[in-house]
Amino acid sequence: MRTLGVLLAILLIAVPPFMAEYHVYLLSLTLLWGIFALSMGLVLGFIGEINFGQAAFVAIAAYASSLLRLKLGFSFWSAAPVALALVVGLAALVGLITLRLRGPFFALVTLGFGEIVRLIITNWQDLTNGPLGLRPIAPPESLFGLRFDSKLGFYYLVFATLCVSLAALARLIRARTGRMMIAVREDEVLAGFVGIPVLRHKVIGLCFSALVAGLGGLLIGPFLTLLAPGQFDLFASVDMVVMVVVGGVGTLAGPLIGAVFLVFMPEALSFARELRPVMMGGLLIIVTIFLPGGVIGLLRHGLTRLSSAGRGRLAVLR
Repeated sequence: MRTLGVLLAILLIAVPPFMAEYHVYLLSLTLLWGIFALSMGLVLGFIGEINFGQAAFVAIAAYASSLLRLKLGFSFWSAAPVALALVVGLAALVGLITLRLRGPFFALVTLGFGEIVRLIITNWQDLTNGPLGLRPIAPPESLFGLRFDSKLGFYYLVFATLCVSLAALARLIRARTGRMMIAVREDEVLAGFVGIPVLRHKVIGLCFSALVAGLGGLLIGPFLTLLAPGQFDLFASVDMVVMVVVGGVGTLAGPLIGAVFLVFMPEALSFARELRPVMMGGLLIIVTIFLPGGVIGLLRHGLTRLSSAGRGRLAVLR
């Protein structure tokens, strides 16, 4: 699996210069959604909660960074740490308040948080320009001689951000903190009984998740060249949930596979864009009932069967 990942990374580096601009754009969009799906995957797969306010963290990072650039003259690179610090601080505050709740109660409270953020962005017109949005948002400034004002240059920035996010989450999950998060997900009561600080580890997980979502949020404005409240509604968080579930909950590769599938599927069905929410909901129901392990679970099952069949043939030959 690791070898396959390395080969895929090489292809993602080597092939885009030979692709048309539209396909580079579509690939960048897929990787951006991959970052968002990774952030949701940490909450859903390793904390065991559904966060319907995940798009709010994306919005906060996107708007904070863009407002610092447009109104105060910050560069992209100086605005980024300020925006990310704000996102992580708010995630810690929200986590301390909401993560004492479980199951549907946590989901409902985060849904409310997401709507509050969206309404603030919509109605604080003096700051955010309300429904008209912020525009134009320039590409990031050159860094170490690297330019990001072309679709290809920006694509490599998105790709690098995805790789950093993936490596950081992999390290977190393998670390002691990650193992404790998984223990809390499996049995919160037992984890607390054996001395694991349940709330602390859930808040740490939410903060890391918000940080990754914020990294994607920094890029969404320059990518689209505008920001508007409608980009961060409930359906954006639902799309992230669907990507995680379709790809495979509790894995890092699953959200990325889900992002690929759910970015390219609407492109293939562009004639029915207005039916996208219906398709997403239907797909979530189908996968939950018939494919609970997602695409990753299906691949693992197929590899296990192939491996078993291969061992059976060797036994017969002997």
